[in-house]
Amino acid sequence: MNPLGARLRVPLLVLTNVAGLLAFVWPFALPALVHPGADHRMDSGLILVVLLGGLGGLLFTELGRGGLGPKTVALIGVLGAAMVALRLPGFVAGFNAFFIVVLVAGNSFGPGFGFLLGAIGMFASGLLIGGLGPWLPFEMVAVGWLGAGAGLLPGRGTRWPVRISALAVYGVIGGYLYGAIMNLWLWPFITTGSALAWDPAAAAVQNLRHYATYYAATSFGWDTFRAVGDAVMVVTLGRPLLACLDRAAKRMRLDVRDADPALVAPP
Repeated sequence: MNPLGARLRVPLLVLTNVAGLLAFVWPFALPALVHPGADHRMDSGLILVVLLGGLGGLLFTELGRGGLGPKTVALIGVLGAAMVALRLPGFVAGFNAFFIVVLVAGNSFGPGFGFLLGAIGMFASGLLIGGLGPWLPFEMVAVGWLGAGAGLLPGRGTRWPVRISALAVYGVIGGYLYGAIMNLWLWPFITTGSALAWDPAAAAVQNLRHYATYYAATSFGWDTFRAVGDAVMVVTLGRPLLACLDRAAKRMRLDVRDADPALVAPP
C-alpha cells in the first residue's frame, strides 16, 4: 500500500464532504449574500470543481494502493455504469431505479465506497443524460450521503430478514431525506418575499416551520414515490443483488467495509 495515499484518503474524504455540506448551508450562514436575483448559478461551478477534485484524488489514492485499490476503482466504474443505465429511462415522479444500486452497494461495501459511488455515478449520469446545471453538485453530494448511510446499516454476516428489513426502512427514510436535503439548495432563493421564505431575522423554529410547509407543499408527494419505490426494490431485489455483491467481494478478495475503516460517513 502506498503510505502517502493511505494518509491522504481521510483528509480528501473529509474535504469532499465538508465542501458538500458548506454548499448547502452557506446561504444560511452568510445571509447577507442572499438577495433577490441571487442563486447557486454563481457558485455551483466552483462547488463542482472542489467535489471533482476531492473525488478524483480519492480515486487516485485508491489506484496507488496495490491490489485492493484498482479493484475498488473498477467496481465503482461498473456500478456507476449501472446507475447511468438505470437512470436513462427517466423518473416516475421522484423515483428512479438507479437508487437501488447505491443502496445495495453502499450496504455491501461500506460508507466510504457508498459515498464515492453515489457522487461519481450521479456525475456520470448527469453528463450522459444532459442533467448538467447548478443542481448537479448538490445531487452528487446528496446521493453520496445516501450511499454512505446505507453502509452504516447491518451488512454481511447479518441475518437476511434483518439486513433486508433495515435497508428497506432506510430506503423509505432516505427517500424523504434526499428530497428534503435537495430542496435546501433552492429554498432560500426561490421563496424570497413569500410567506414561506427563509427569514434570517426569524427564530429557527419559525424558519423550520416555513421550510416544512414549503416541503410538504412542493415535494412530499413527489418524494413518496421515491421512498416507496426504494423500499419495494430492496424487498424484491435486495437479497439477490446483495448476495451477488457479497460473492463478488469474496471471490475478488475485496472487502472494502473491513479493509478500509478510515472511509467513514460524511459529517
